[in-house]
Amino acid sequence: MFRVNRAVVAPVLAEFLGTGILVMVALILGQTTAVSYFIATSLAIAATIVYMIFSTVSGAHTNPAITFGMWTARRIGTLRGITYVAAQLLGGVAAWQLFQYLTNHAIPARTVGFSTPVWLAEVVGTSVLALAFTAARNKDVETLNSAITVGAAYFVGILIAATASSGYINPAIALGSRSWSSAYVLGPLVGGLIGVNLYSYLFGTARAVAGPARTVTVRRRTTVRRRK
Repeated sequence: MFRVNRAVVAPVLAEFLGTGILVMVALILGQTTAVSYFIATSLAIAATIVYMIFSTVSGAHTNPAITFGMWTARRIGTLRGITYVAAQLLGGVAAWQLFQYLTNHAIPARTVGFSTPVWLAEVVGTSVLALAFTAARNKDVETLNSAITVGAAYFVGILIAATASSGYINPAIALGSRSWSSAYVLGPLVGGLIGVNLYSYLFGTARAVAGPARTVTVRRRTTVRRRK
């Protein structure tokens, strides 16, 4: 009889569902309003709820940029990182298709060329999110407090990024919104790398930075003075 390995399937499914929820909320707000404040507020609430639900299952990355940053900081293995990113992107596609089915409205593809201001805005916005996410995972605090931290960081990151871009700060949201481009992919990836590593190596605890403890054997040298 075929049995599902929950330890393997549950984290991947959590990333798929969590990312799908975020992308769905982004699509609903993106198609009804262009006010970044409302979009940021809604995504902040959604991110808080998603973190509360899935943080103990997968870590609730729900963002390829966060997973990439965690991988570069050696907080997640290569295989798990690949499966997380695949699940997140599939979650974005699933939300896009579900939105189109429910609204009977096709989302047009947007051709967005590379722009340095757009790229930089996504880098800065995602860096803020990655800093907060790493802090939430690094400190031993209640899940609710960590969730609020991540949600608030989404709010701040989107507002900052929206000064020059659409404020996606998440390649999965860009994919679901049909705005897949180098600026909306590379910007968040660089931001995730900067944010996670900056916190891990400068502001994190010694245990988180150093990784597994190493056993060091110190040999004492005994000096014997000869009597004359």
